[in-house]
Amino acid sequence: MAAEPRRIHPAMYIAGVVVILLGVYAQYVLNIGTVGSFLLAYGLPLAVVRALWWDGIAGNALRNNTSALRYGLAYYGIFTAIGIIGSLAVVYALTALDPSAVGLLQQPNPVLNVPPDVALVMVFVSILVVGPAEEVLFRGFVFGGLVSLTGGRHWVAMAFASSVLFAMAHLYYALVYGIASAVPFVELVAFAMAMAAAFHFSGGNLLVPAMIHGVYDASGFIGVAVSLDVGTALRIGMLILGLIFAVTFSRQGKFPTGDQGTSPSTHV
Repeated sequence: MAAEPRRIHPAMYIAGVVVILLGVYAQYVLNIGTVGSFLLAYGLPLAVVRALWWDGIAGNALRNNTSALRYGLAYYGIFTAIGIIGSLAVVYALTALDPSAVGLLQQPNPVLNVPPDVALVMVFVSILVVGPAEEVLFRGFVFGGLVSLTGGRHWVAMAFASSVLFAMAHLYYALVYGIASAVPFVELVAFAMAMAAAFHFSGGNLLVPAMIHGVYDASGFIGVAVSLDVGTALRIGMLILGLIFAVTFSRQGKFPTGDQGTSPSTHV
């Protein structure tokens, strides 16, 4: 039986979100090195979240792994496709309104602009640290907390709100790409929606979203450490696999709908 965590207090939720965003943004301002930046962006927020509402996150984080994997891949495929379509629409709009803005996207991705040997290390860091940490913070606490505060109602709206916060945490895209950062912003929101759906419909599982997130991030670094073709092929493979799961679920009528789901944060 799934655990029934206590409801999070609104003040605790706001405090946690503020610490998460401040920790992420502070690393752009403070020159404290790579290790210091990781501790500030992930270590401090994780410690605060653990103190505030750990029972609401950890109790079901490893449950229902099979359903989480199915939902995670299926929704990854669906929302990645939506994100691609949305980003192309944004590019089209930018081309019509300000053609010079599209040229900003030719600048190197600030995260992936590292030497191959560093990128190879980041492949493992993405899978072992970044993916798990960001899923605990943004799906477990930010999204799970919103669902808890609303009693499980309107989870899609809560997923979207938390996904926007997730995208806002990636401020460096705005600093590099300016108005053209709307393109990766759409993709980030779409990715976060997929992970939120997997979390919700699996009853709060975080293991699978962390794995998908980690592999997704790692594929970008593989493109630097090995070759762009290999990294791109990995992401395309993930998309195809996800769409296969989505089509299979759709034909079998196994997709949950509406507020159906077993997120632990919906328990009163």
